[in-house]
Amino acid sequence: MASLFALLIGLAIGSFLNVLIVRIPKGENIAFPPSHCPQCNTPLKWWHNIPLLSWLLLRGQCAYCQKPISKRYPIIELLTGLIFWVLAIKLGLSAEWLITGLIFALLLALSVIDFEYYAVPDSLNFTALGLALLMPLFNMGWAWATDTLHDFSIYQEALLTNFKDAGIMALSFFLLALLVKFVIKKDALGEADIIIAGTMGALLGLPLVLFAIYVSALLALIPALVARNHMVPFVPFLALGTWIVYIFSDTFLRWWDMLYA
Repeated sequence: MASLFALLIGLAIGSFLNVLIVRIPKGENIAFPPSHCPQCNTPLKWWHNIPLLSWLLLRGQCAYCQKPISKRYPIIELLTGLIFWVLAIKLGLSAEWLITGLIFALLLALSVIDFEYYAVPDSLNFTALGLALLMPLFNMGWAWATDTLHDFSIYQEALLTNFKDAGIMALSFFLLALLVKFVIKKDALGEADIIIAGTMGALLGLPLVLFAIYVSALLALIPALVARNHMVPFVPFLALGTWIVYIFSDTFLRWWDMLYA
């Protein structure tokens, strides 16, 4: 039952992600005008906006003009639903589950936007960073609400660690960006990548974030080789690498212990 609830929450958040993905890069208001068909601009009824289900029932077409609706809408909703479902299995329903789900949902939105526009909106990027940095405060609030708050210092230490790890990763990426630019005489890492590195550091911590960077680089290697002189958006690979390492964190930590045993 908890997994089903998590899936439904994720589907609903995925529906909102679609709004962010479409409107924010264009500088449009995310609330007004209300949801409408992108083809005929007819306002949609509430039953046209049921995540995933409406697209299936309408057979991927607008209820008014019958023009096709992009498959990206149900795909984003389904992916977000799966994110929250998998995290519920790993974490249980908690503040950590919700905030972590929101962070990965934002990383998904950033990935799609970066893939389409080769640009990342600061509003979403800094929101993800803020959530990752302040995760211990949300966890402390949950512990207080569930009457399990016994040691405040644990959350205080976790908060300081988050800021430290985020700072280390952001600074490392900044210095790496300067080095790469000096060597190849062009920008290879942007400001958005530096901010996301901070998010990764706060979310995963050391040493897991090192694995995430390595996995992300491996994932990006083949597209970069194929594209040659064409730009390859790096945010999707950072997001995917972070997800893989977060979900299989126990395995990566065992590998780390084996390396330094």
